[in-house]
Amino acid sequence: MAKLPELKAILFDLDDTLVPEMEPEREALLVVCGLVEAKYGADPEQMLKTIDESCHRLWAQWSTPSIYSEIAYAAWEGLWGPWDDPRYGLGNNEDTINQYKRDAWDEILSEYGVQDVELRDEIIEQHRVERVKRLVPYDGVGEVLTQVGETYPLAIVTNGSPAVQRFKLSEAGLSDYFEVVVASGDVGIGKPRPEPFTAALEGLEVSPEETVMIGNSWSSDIQGAANLNMPSIWFNAEGLPRPDKGSPPTIEISSVSEILGAIEEVARS
Repeated sequence: MAKLPELKAILFDLDDTLVPEMEPEREALLVVCGLVEAKYGADPEQMLKTIDESCHRLWAQWSTPSIYSEIAYAAWEGLWGPWDDPRYGLGNNEDTINQYKRDAWDEILSEYGVQDVELRDEIIEQHRVERVKRLVPYDGVGEVLTQVGETYPLAIVTNGSPAVQRFKLSEAGLSDYFEVVVASGDVGIGKPRPEPFTAALEGLEVSPEETVMIGNSWSSDIQGAANLNMPSIWFNAEGLPRPDKGSPPTIEISSVSEILGAIEEVARS
């Protein structure tokens, strides 16, 4: 019987795996919607729906909407995140990002009969502040990465804008744990396509069979790993049912505290 490959490296997703994404975004938006409520009486919860609709519509009008879809660069990230170097070809330079923010909030406010440039600019800055201060890892992530990193080299494989994803990693205090960081914008296509994974594997000089992917997304992380015959650990903190389609993960966990044990189980198997 052929000897099974030895586990040599660990790949991690970022958003909603190491750092919570969706709930902090909602919280930050509700804070700035509260500014409109205080001044004009708008309902913050209703404003969230308007924000989603307006941002997706405006985001799709850019010259590169297909790229944003392919790399999973989200409309709400454009409301607060940094812009990318032009070499990535994403069209999200400083001028265009700032214009997008102004256009988006002008349209959102107009839905509530508000035309207030000073409030708009206050919202833009306050949203950035509120969102950035919520770039905090899940409890225990630092300790887990320290322990795992003593045995294995670590890499991030994440969908999104290179600038935004690296900014999140830095602000969350996690950059130093990883030898390789690959955002989908680095390679022009997102998970579950193989390119982001293979870029990380090449950086670590390992094969898919010598690696395990840890992530929360069934479609992007677990199926992406399966497509390369790579072991995977599904971080299912929300307790979601397993979809009917697709390959199962090697192991399923529901908390950060289970990561180390799951990696050890993959290494033994």
